[in-house]
Amino acid sequence: MTLKKYIVYLLLVFATITQAQQQTLFTNILVNQYLYNPAYAGAFKGKQFNMGYRQQWAGFDGAPKTFMLSGYGTLKKKPNMALGGLITNDKSGLLQRTSFYASYSYHLKLNKNVNLGFGVSVGGVQYNVKNYDARPYDADDAFLKNNILNANAFDANAGLYLYSKKFFFGASSQQISNSKIYWNNTIGHLTPHVYIYTGYNFTLDKKKEWVVQPSALVRFNNPVPYQLEFNLKTIYKEQYWIGVSYRLQSTASFLVGVNINKQFGVAYAYDYSLTALQKYSNGSHEIMLSYAIAAKKAKTASDKVQDADEEEFNNIDNSIKSNLKNKKKDEDKK
Repeated sequence: MTLKKYIVYLLLVFATITQAQQQTLFTNILVNQYLYNPAYAGAFKGKQFNMGYRQQWAGFDGAPKTFMLSGYGTLKKKPNMALGGLITNDKSGLLQRTSFYASYSYHLKLNKNVNLGFGVSVGGVQYNVKNYDARPYDADDAFLKNNILNANAFDANAGLYLYSKKFFFGASSQQISNSKIYWNNTIGHLTPHVYIYTGYNFTLDKKKEWVVQPSALVRFNNPVPYQLEFNLKTIYKEQYWIGVSYRLQSTASFLVGVNINKQFGVAYAYDYSLTALQKYSNGSHEIMLSYAIAAKKAKTASDKVQDADEEEFNNIDNSIKSNLKNKKKDEDKK
């Protein structure tokens, strides 16, 4: 690719920075809702770690590549609170975007079945343009004098998460700081993004082995028009699942996943473009790995009484065994 083409590409990227979609795009959002909503941390009681990689528009030179790593967990003494962290790295052509956040969430029990979580996260975003990756005809071009151009910005996110075993509803706002990005003689800014999504679990059999989960997600980012997405998953024994997704006038996706055991899980998504881009791309591939450690359940009053009864029974049993052994020793001496 010539230098002139790269300059045009960078201008398009800068336009994206100041006006369009800036957030990382993942199809398997429900596998790791924490990626878009800090309030999700704490919905699972324990610790959970996720790692994801996305190759967008495979076969297209300079196409976006994304790496994501996150971890969050509830506090041992205050299980209604959770702390977490998230790192994402996007590379598209010469441009690289790295973001990092630390989060805090608090969960309330509204009734026996329904919970509500609130979450906030703060961090930063760094943009880098690596000129040394360019392949120009004129190696002495003044544009290449600086090997790396960079810009940094403070960022913050917030969200809420309403959930039970049957349904979930999430709403979050990303990049609410609206921070300015100073890039040489150009000033851009982080534009706020809003995500609203919901889903419901329908049980298909009495054993509750088969579950169908329809869900919907809408993204807002002024001045870009909203983006609507529909998902449908079929889950078997909470271990295997398969699904499809449709991003309005953009993408059709195939989803599949398996929970290898109670701790390890893997999910894969393939996106097929419904736009003119399909002529130049082999689709997008996405894989996500998860590792979870469930927290030990707090013992109820009845559990503590039962433990005390068992301990007392064991003491009596050990006392009887000890007496029998001593009696046998006395008889052997005689």
